[in-house]
Amino acid sequence: MAGAATAALATGAVGTAAAVSEKNYDNVVNVVEAGADNSGGESIDDVLSEHVGDNTMMKFPKGTYKLDGLSESGLKNFAMVAPEGATLIPGSKDILRFKDARGVHVEGFDVDGAARVIIYAVEGQNTLKNWRLLERQEQDTHGSVLQCVNEDTVVTLENVDFSKGGEGTATWIRPPIKGDYPSGENVVDLEPSGTINFINCKMEAWDDEGLYASAHPGPLNVIGGRYANNNLAQVRTGGVKARVKGVEIVCDDVSATPRDQNMRGIWMKEGHVLTIEDCDIIMEEVPYSSGAIVNGVEGAEMHVKNTRIQTNTDAQPIYAKSPKSWPFRAPSQDEAPPSRKIVVENVNITGDAPDDAAIQINGRDGSTIENVCIQQGSGDGIKIVDADGVTVANASVNVPGETTAFSGAQVDTKNVTESASCPAPKLDGKPVDAAGNLNSPSDADGSEAEDEKSNAEGEKSADSGLPNVISIRGDKGLASYELTVEGKLEPSEADGGSPNSEDNIKGSTAEGAVNGGVDSYAFSGQVTDFQFTEGSATVAINGEEVDPSALGADDEGRGSDAEGAHVLSIRGDRGLASYELTVDGKLEPSDAEGATFDSEDNIKGSTAEGAVNGGVDSYAFSGQVTDFRFTSGAATVLLDGEEVDPSTLGADDEGRGAAPDDERPHVVVIDGTDGNGESRYEFSVSGSIEKSTVDGATVDEDDAISGSAVSGSVFGGKDAYRFSGEITQFRLDGSATINLQKSGAE
Repeated sequence: MAGAATAALATGAVGTAAAVSEKNYDNVVNVVEAGADNSGGESIDDVLSEHVGDNTMMKFPKGTYKLDGLSESGLKNFAMVAPEGATLIPGSKDILRFKDARGVHVEGFDVDGAARVIIYAVEGQNTLKNWRLLERQEQDTHGSVLQCVNEDTVVTLENVDFSKGGEGTATWIRPPIKGDYPSGENVVDLEPSGTINFINCKMEAWDDEGLYASAHPGPLNVIGGRYANNNLAQVRTGGVKARVKGVEIVCDDVSATPRDQNMRGIWMKEGHVLTIEDCDIIMEEVPYSSGAIVNGVEGAEMHVKNTRIQTNTDAQPIYAKSPKSWPFRAPSQDEAPPSRKIVVENVNITGDAPDDAAIQINGRDGSTIENVCIQQGSGDGIKIVDADGVTVANASVNVPGETTAFSGAQVDTKNVTESASCPAPKLDGKPVDAAGNLNSPSDADGSEAEDEKSNAEGEKSADSGLPNVISIRGDKGLASYELTVEGKLEPSEADGGSPNSEDNIKGSTAEGAVNGGVDSYAFSGQVTDFQFTEGSATVAINGEEVDPSALGADDEGRGSDAEGAHVLSIRGDRGLASYELTVDGKLEPSDAEGATFDSEDNIKGSTAEGAVNGGVDSYAFSGQVTDFRFTSGAATVLLDGEEVDPSTLGADDEGRGAAPDDERPHVVVIDGTDGNGESRYEFSVSGSIEKSTVDGATVDEDDAISGSAVSGSVFGGKDAYRFSGEITQFRLDGSATINLQKSGAE
């Protein structure tokens, strides 16, 4: 198995450091039996020098050892381990120094004093595991210094604890540059590089920096662990491919280091691709900061996925700067990056950050923001500057400033709403396994990984003993739900469930929200009711995916409980059509006319919105239809099986007419006064729309409204529109600024 793990690591994948076994070594030396003092009184340097060598394991029985320093070059297949733990008292700054290492394994030591480990590896798998500094490093030095040369070489730090801090940098990775470091903006000449892994490590309160890994050209994996209150950056990346997964990032104590510097969370200083996923980031107190996640001018493509960010201080949650033009000098790059785009998906942002935007992307063509939830007490939502081909979709934004602000950008928007309640980061301090699976035991702490059996075959919940589990997986953006069962109901961690403040159980009823995560509940009896009050998600019972519209349905289908029920059906026989409808009684999905209820359809109280394209949507309701409109396209509408004119649904005696101004509460202004040349725009809304003269805008004949869609242009002036509903799509080609005014007051 060790060989398989090594092969996986060499390709950039990460695995737990291979377990060390006496069988892998020709010589096994018990250092106490060889004459080493384990009381801490006498130096053990002479004993180590006598027995250190290739294919050798040196075992340290429990005790305290005085080690002035071990410095070796070219060691191959060497191990230094303390199976029951041991303490080292350093006599010099460099307690361990391995140059040209070819498979070195060090495990099981506490260090009582100022000391660093240096590993310059050129071959094999090299490991520092279960290593802890017991006191703050008052010398201006590092916790460890690493280098990894040649593609098949691996260096892994697992369960390394540098949380006491120090004057220098927790870990610095040295770049494998050929010859002298180039001057100016000359591109570096690099040696081939291997993979470096950090698994469940702790680096906190370092005066210079936390994990300084940006100079490493090869694959980098930072899996699990906590990085907190370090200056400059908690995690700093570069190289061809970096991954930060399941990590806790915290900046909440400016007194942790005496130096007031830019305290970033995760900083992509340079490199080709960085993926950040399953992370929790809290920025609570900093001297100043570029942001919780920062892509610098030399950083290229960055993905942020399934991550929660909370900022209550002077730090933007996500900030991508305009990239520099290649070539330039960066220690981990010897060629131009193929892409500079930013991809943000399934990310929740909360807090009271300053007046900057929660997500700001500058000069990054082809970027995508999808399935995000933003809830901040100040500032704007999403800001795009000088970027083309950008997509913003399925975003829920609740901010006092502008929901979206585009300047010199071409942006397509879809389903951007202005209300959100988002989950905050959750710090549990639990280790992850080597693959980055959250909250799983790791052999780094000596425990065996437990089998995580699901409830897929109807097994009882481990939490409560209840026989069934329902899970709501937030894989389609923000979704709010309500459910009721006929028996007992309790929260569960099955299927990765993580109950939070958004989830509430009252008796046999639960309501909650998911956005990228999972909510699970153990229950007895049957599900008697389930509905999405906003959005949609994947629902599973006992591990099997189910149709949520069928939950709680009787033998005749859903909707039969609506007293005096009618059925309204929308048949998508004229292409894609989107609609909204409201009734004055109960409203439920129905399978009448062969209808299906899918992710495009949403019921909230007595209002439904959805879309059809070749299929049928049906709703059972009591009372009357008080409003019906197509927000795009058209379709055939049936009431109790009879075709009706949709324009008559909800009409009073005078018929349906245009909505008055006070029913169009929002205003969007396209401001070209500071632009450079003509800016063209197209957008659509889910409600009605009309031109406006608000904010000094002019009404121009060349700007066209067709239903709920608009197209126009500005050249040195302003265009404005009043509208109801939400902006469902927006495209801007030019340098104009887009301002969204929620109140709509002129």
